[in-house]
Amino acid sequence: MHGAGVTCCALASQGKIKALKLVQANDLYLQAFTDLGSSWNVPTDVFNSIQAFTCQLYARNTKIVGANSLRYHMFCAKKGQIESGQLPPCKDSLMQHTLRANYQAAIWRRSLENLPDVPAPSAGRGWELDDGGSLKIRWMAGLPAPDVVLNLISCTCRRTCRPSDCSCILNGLKCTVVCKLQGCSNMVQDDAIVAQDANDSDGDSDD
Repeated sequence: MHGAGVTCCALASQGKIKALKLVQANDLYLQAFTDLGSSWNVPTDVFNSIQAFTCQLYARNTKIVGANSLRYHMFCAKKGQIESGQLPPCKDSLMQHTLRANYQAAIWRRSLENLPDVPAPSAGRGWELDDGGSLKIRWMAGLPAPDVVLNLISCTCRRTCRPSDCSCILNGLKCTVVCKLQGCSNMVQDDAIVAQDANDSDGDSDD
């Protein structure tokens, strides 16, 4: 998912006109987007419709309505020869994206209210606070893959790792020593590595 704006982001490789036409052609999708922002929470039926919309955005004639299922289907169809940016976001990542869009829409809906009661964006709305207390996007709530798979992922960025094209960032990962560029801003810190090694050692020890 690529950054595109101050508070929300866009789905990778998908344009606005294509998305608009798809919404206009489907009453279920139109209702789901109309309902965004009505509540500070995202109803299950609204998110399910957005999942189905996202699937059709990436595969127009698909009957698959689950983001994870479509990712798997597309990956297998290409025999793994496909960039992560060409796949729809996973269900977890799409939920975080939907939470951010819903939060922004909810604020706009209440723009004429005097002192509306607005929850913190970091309170389960698709953002979180970094160590310095600044707001940052929460790309995923869980791990993008099992640890054994994550250890094999690396990027080939040359000058800088950016959210738009770094495979590590696109998958919600920190860069590691196996990545081509060393010392980038997304690099895992030494203390995090030490902590992970300590946890691994504890897990391997006998009771």
